This record gives sequence, structure tokens and C-alpha cells, in this order.
Amino acid sequence: MRFKLQLGVLFAAVMALVPQAAWAQRANENVATQSGDAFGRTVGQDRSGLYSSDDVRGFNPVDAGNVRLEGLYYDQVDRLSPRLTDSSTIRVGPAALRYPFPAPTGLVDYSLTQPRGGTSYSFNLEDGGSFSDGIGGSFEFKQPIDGERLGISGGIGFRNATKWEGGKARYRTAGATLGWRPSDKVTVLLFGGAFYFNDDEARPTYYPTGTTLPSQQKRGQDLSQTWTDRNAANWAYGAVVKAPLGPLGLETGLFYNGRTQDSVYADLLFGVASDGSVASRRIIADGDNRDASLSGELRLVKQWQRGASNHRLVVAVRGRSRDRRFGGSQSIALGPSTILAPDLRPEPLVVLGPKSVDQVRQLTYGLSYSLVRTGRYGFDASVSKTSYKKAIDFADPLLADPVSRTGPVMWNVAATYNLTPTLSLYGGVSHGMEEALVAPEIASNRAEAPAAIQTRQIEAGFKYALTPRLTLIAGAFRITKPYYNLDPALRYRQLGTLTNRGLELSLTGQVVPGLTVVGGTMLLDPRITGEAVDTNLIGQRPVGQIRRRSVLSLDWRMGQGKGPLSFDVAIESQSSRMGNSANTLAAPPRTVVNLGLRYRFKLAGANWLLRPVLQNAFDNYGWNVSSSGGFTYVPPRALILQLVADF
Repeated sequence: MRFKLQLGVLFAAVMALVPQAAWAQRANENVATQSGDAFGRTVGQDRSGLYSSDDVRGFNPVDAGNVRLEGLYYDQVDRLSPRLTDSSTIRVGPAALRYPFPAPTGLVDYSLTQPRGGTSYSFNLEDGGSFSDGIGGSFEFKQPIDGERLGISGGIGFRNATKWEGGKARYRTAGATLGWRPSDKVTVLLFGGAFYFNDDEARPTYYPTGTTLPSQQKRGQDLSQTWTDRNAANWAYGAVVKAPLGPLGLETGLFYNGRTQDSVYADLLFGVASDGSVASRRIIADGDNRDASLSGELRLVKQWQRGASNHRLVVAVRGRSRDRRFGGSQSIALGPSTILAPDLRPEPLVVLGPKSVDQVRQLTYGLSYSLVRTGRYGFDASVSKTSYKKAIDFADPLLADPVSRTGPVMWNVAATYNLTPTLSLYGGVSHGMEEALVAPEIASNRAEAPAAIQTRQIEAGFKYALTPRLTLIAGAFRITKPYYNLDPALRYRQLGTLTNRGLELSLTGQVVPGLTVVGGTMLLDPRITGEAVDTNLIGQRPVGQIRRRSVLSLDWRMGQGKGPLSFDVAIESQSSRMGNSANTLAAPPRTVVNLGLRYRFKLAGANWLLRPVLQNAFDNYGWNVSSSGGFTYVPPRALILQLVADF
């Protein structure tokens, strides 16, 4: 695969304009060497670990509201612009210790890009990758205005893609952060950014018939309808202030995150048989939707030292005001179809109905205490009281407008104890409140959101330093939540209680100088209990959840970790997963291997990185399964070529 001519022209222009090197930004990023455990981390465009922001221990922490931005409560509506964040970390097990107000299923913690260090400019250009063709890239900068006191960072990005499942799309990103540090103990961050989706055609989703998987098809073949484009925008802006306030510390953040969907479609294929035939194809047309949330947190922190013990007391208030406009979608029946070849239909007249409104108001007061005796033990406890109200105003006057209120008291207790300087035990219990997932496209009550649910998690394990640079973590957990999904009439409602019992292992660090490992395994036993299972309405296994996930990333940098060349391999292996609520169909297990290398060099006063990656190197064919039973195939083998320059 080759870079297009315009990439070389652009870099030649940049080199002429920026002759002097400065603080490097992106060329030295490496998610393997920057991971403290195997539970999940994202650095730049690379991800490693067992979990991601949409799947932690079998649940989605973003949908559950378990997100933090610079450590503060943040109600995430949709993805942040990558021009705003440097990294994200999944905090579960020991990584959540000493974290105020942890939540069941863990936390997703984002770090903002900040204008630190000297002036720098980074250029990133790509060809290929998860897209079968197309060019993408970004320009990012860090610009001091008043030395270390005031500066601005940010950038812009683009992608003109031919997607690996067929169809084209255009993505644009932008964002900037203004950082002000009037003193060494005061930090003020103001940020704003956007993520634009244009002409993004809906990918067909398959719902198999009976107990037979869909037939394997030629990947990359465009089966979408040309008129099912998604045109949407996500935006986020806010402020973070951290400063002393007399004997206390003040930590506060106010964030606004929203999403508008001018047009959005779902392409659903029902009754997909093993011969590729489709009994019924249906397009769900929607648009003029809006979902926005104003959220934030204010904390007062008191820390003190008494002998070898460090104490911290946190008083916090956090809340959100979220408004969602939804509904009025149009269902377009296309009749029988096929997944073996394009089946283009003429664009129909789309007339959307009136919109319903969903409002959530939530305010939480909390008190957290932490005690750490260096080298001996630690103890964390918190209690919080929530006032929650959800009101839905349906556009249909024949439907009742439900209002739900709840005010639970939530508490968390966790502790760690050092048996030896290299071995420690940890354990904890946490209670939380979150919203259930919104009803999926296939549901008869599509886009409705149930009221808040209460959750509970118990976990325990150990952390062992095999060497000063290699750490093993092993733990067990049990998470209980109400289970919402589709009943046989395709109505999305509570069907029972879901309990996820699991074991997880993490091995991370440096094996020898230059060789870094990030490896882990999660074994999961998810089970549903309740009337729906007892009456054989559904099976006891939830749809879409895996029983095992194993990951292994090896990064070998030559010259004992100081050479310009490094090689990396990333392996992800997953067990089978249930494909329907009756538990009569399962997607088979799969293993995907990615191979890559990094070559670092200096040229024209800049630090450069050339990075080719062969994704799905052995072209494994496999299926993803959504929680509603929708099948989509995994990306085929593809080569990504990335060129980064830090000036």
C-alpha cells in the first residue's frame, strides 16, 4: 500500500515552514509501554488491554454514566474529539483504589491534552487501516503564550474513508484546550471540540433465522443503500479548576456534551439464512434528534499527614441535567433481500413524525475518606445520596407521560493490605445507580430509555511485583444488575436480573530491557435469573456477552529499549457468544493478530515515526454480536501506514 502524492507534498511544505525541532508529542507514544495494567488503556490512536470504554466486565461504563474527565464526574453523551484527549484509562480492581466514589463496572477516566512543555507541532498522516482505502490525518500543536503559565493546545483531523464493510464516509475533528497556571498550585483548563460525521452510510446488521449462522460473504462489498447516510455532530466544551482554598483543595469541573443527528438510518436484515437469503429487510429512518447534557462536580479536599499515615477527606456534589429529543422515526419495509450481492432500492419519501422529549435531573452529595499507611495498608470508604428524576413527554397524546423518581443511598468500601513489600491483597464492595441502555433500533419501543437501576459489585484479588518492572494482578468479581433486553414481541423491558461472575488476570511491565508485555485474561460467567428464564421465555445466557477474552501485546525495541526500531504483536482471542435470547445460536470463537513496527528517525529538525501495522494478519473471519442479537462481521486483513512528525 502506498501513500498518495499529496502526503509527500504536504510534508515537504511543513518541513519548509517549521525548521526547528521542539518538544515531541506523538512520535514517542506507545500504548504498550505506557500501560500500568492490562485492564484497558488508550494512548493516541492505539489501544491495549482487556476492556474498552464500551465493554468492562460485560457492561458498558459510558452508558452507565461511569465516566470521569480529569478525575471529575462527566456525563458523556457521545465520543469526545480525539483532538481533546491524550489518553483514557479503565479503572477497575487496584486501579480504582483511592479513587473517590468508584462505581460498579469500573470507570473510564479521560485525560485532556494540555499545553505543557515547549512549542511543538505534530503531523500525522495515514493510508488504509480499518478502512479498506482512504486517507486520514491530523495536525496538533502546543503553543505557550506566557512561558509555563499560559498556553494553548489542540488540533484538527480528517478522514475520507472507504469503509471495510463497504460504503464511504467523511469524518472531521477539531478541538483546543487553553491552560492557565497562575501559580504552581493552580490549574485552570478551558476546552472545546467537535466530531463531525458526514455521508456515513448505514452498515447492514444481520438477524439470523433459527440456529444457523449467516453465510460468509465477501468482505468489503458495499451492501448498503446509497440514501442511508448519517449526518451528525458531537461537541463538547467545559472548564476544570484545581486550586488551594485556604487549608482545603478545590477541584471542580463543568462540562457540556451534546449530539445532533440531522439524519441517521438503521439497516436491519431479518431472517438471514445460511444460503444468504433475507426474509425481510427494513430501514429505520430517523433524524432531527438531539441529546445534550450539562454535568459537573465540585469537591473540597482536606489532606493531612499523621506519622506514617496519610489521610484524605473529600466532600463533593455532582449533578447533571440531560435533555433528549427522540422518536418519530419511519420504518421502511423493503421485503426480501440478500447478503450475497448489492440490492439497491430507490430512495423513498421519508416523513418523520413528531418528537418525544426525555429529561433527566440528578444531583448527588457525597463524602469520601481515604487512609494510607505507607507500605502497610490502605482503606477507602464513601457514602452518597442521590436525588434523581426522569420525565418523558411522549409526542403521542394516547401514551401516558411517565415520571420516575428515586433517591438511593450508595456506599463503597475498599481496602488493601501489604503482606510483603512485593505482595498486596485488595478487596471492596460498591453500590451504584445508573440508567439502563436505551431500547435498540429493532425494538418496538425504539429509543425509549428505562428508569434508573441500582447495581452492586464485590471484588477481591492480589497484586504481586514479580520484578521491580513486572507486575501480576489477579482478581475475582461479582456484579449484579437488572437485565433489560427484547422479549419475543420485540419490546425492550426488564426480563430479570443479570449476574456477572468473573476472574481477571493482568501481567504488565518490562520482561528484559526493551521487551514490554501487556497480557491479560478475563473469564466470565454471566447468568440471567427471573421469571423470563423460569418460563423459558429466554435462555439464561445474555445475548452478545463473551465467556472469555484474552489479550497479549509484546513490544520489542532494539538496542535494549533505546534503538530506533521496534516490533510489536497484538493478539486478541475471544470465546463464543450467544446470538439470540433463546440461547440456540452462538457466534464461534475467534482470534485476531495484528503485526506492526515503529521506525524512529530525525529529519529536517523533526522527530519522525514511520509505523506500518498489518491488522488481522491472518484474515480471520468472525462475527460481532450486539446485545439485541444483531450480527456484523469483523474487519478483514488490512495494512495501515502511518507517518508522524513532531516539530
